[in-house]
Amino acid sequence: MTVMIIRLKNKQVGGMTHYRVEGRGTTKAEAVTVGRGTMKYTPEYIPRTKVEVVVKDDQVDLILSNIMDRLGANEISGKIFVLEVPLTFDIRTGSKGESAI
Repeated sequence: MTVMIIRLKNKQVGGMTHYRVEGRGTTKAEAVTVGRGTMKYTPEYIPRTKVEVVVKDDQVDLILSNIMDRLGANEISGKIFVLEVPLTFDIRTGSKGESAI
């Protein structure tokens, strides 16, 4: 994760948010030992990390290729969703649009 943050910073990404989340999908959870090691159960949800980054339109392809170069060769699974942000406001400065990013 630290390497990704440094790479994004070097690409002039102003900020990012990351969350510890739980979810389920096609990856099956592994059994976990509980108690004093006498019982095992398979959790319903798997711990994950969710990262959100908002960038200018002209940075999207560069950021995506950078992430895929770094993580694509590893056995890390996950998804990248690219969503359109119709309008952005910066509360502190009052700016809006791309200048607020």
